[in-house]
Amino acid sequence: MSYGQKGIEAGGWIGPSVYFGDLNPDYDITHPGIAGGLIVKYVFNDRINLKFGANYLYVHGDDLRYDNNFQQQRGLNFRSNVWELGSELEFNFFAFKPGDREKFFTPFLSAGIGLFKFEPKATYQGMTKKLRMLGTEGQNIGEEYASTKFAGIISGGFKYALNNRWILSLTASTRILTTDYLDDVSTTYPDLLVIESLRNDPDAGLFSDPTENSYVGKQRGDSVNKDSYNYIGIGVTYFFGGLQCPDISK
Repeated sequence: MSYGQKGIEAGGWIGPSVYFGDLNPDYDITHPGIAGGLIVKYVFNDRINLKFGANYLYVHGDDLRYDNNFQQQRGLNFRSNVWELGSELEFNFFAFKPGDREKFFTPFLSAGIGLFKFEPKATYQGMTKKLRMLGTEGQNIGEEYASTKFAGIISGGFKYALNNRWILSLTASTRILTTDYLDDVSTTYPDLLVIESLRNDPDAGLFSDPTENSYVGKQRGDSVNKDSYNYIGIGVTYFFGGLQCPDISK
């Protein structure tokens, strides 16, 4: 393994984000949000990298975009900023070395873990409120779902070395979440009068059931299938070659 293959890459990416979950159960990708982030990679050799990322995504969903009766009657919406820190181990399918005429392109696959923070909001009748502290599914005070959670990361794509320093990449990435409340929708409807009293907010019932079609225990969401957020990103990184990184293979 030559010394010049090791080093650090740093750069950023930008692209569309999409959320899948209770308010987008059919995996519609025609209403994307925006996403972007910063990347730092430790390049161990021409096959293995360790990637660190700091990312931002805007995700949203709206029942009223879709024609099925359940969503039309439910009438919920949400939007959320998502802030994420993550790390992935990345494998190049072909030997990759910027500046090498035979090693300038490769598909890649990576997997890792991330920590993300979210805070869903909704707008009804001209009012916008944060949903988590309204207890829209009957959560007691102090028992609200956590807004910071871990996620599994799976990514894949292609990279192309423009020269011996600059690298262009296209990445598709998904998150396997440990929460079903990215969209604030998971289980059943509560007693609306109870949550209004508990939260001391006369609008809590509106934000739980804006169409007034619920009864206590009626299905509001699907708790079996967790939510996810995803993105496709175009990235540019700069390769700082010639830096000594730990050997993990010969």
